Amino acid sequence: MKALSWINFILGLWLIAAAFIFSAGVGPVMAEEIVLGIIIAVLAYAAVVAPSSAVVSWLVALAGLWTLVAPSVIAYGMHTASRTNDIVVGIIVLVLGFANAVFRESPVRTNA
Repeated sequence: MKALSWINFILGLWLIAAAFIFSAGVGPVMAEEIVLGIIIAVLAYAAVVAPSSAVVSWLVALAGLWTLVAPSVIAYGMHTASRTNDIVVGIIVLVLGFANAVFRESPVRTNA
């Protein structure tokens, strides 16, 4: 399931880049995308490094949910490319984080 975490890591980096591409000049929206991008990238990387804990994957899913909801809170009524991007990325991160937490591989035990 490391592949799902790597995809979320890349999506976190994409959110950071998207802040400069889609939201340049809109301070709160740009800040929200940068902060959430950093949070998603760091948590997704932590899920790769510490694959035995499902807690980090649940936190990634929670960050995806916030990415999905935050555009409605910050930019109420605005339908922009930035908001659409946040919604799409939020859905993908939420689904992949959820799948990574639920379908986590069990550690293999050996009798030594």
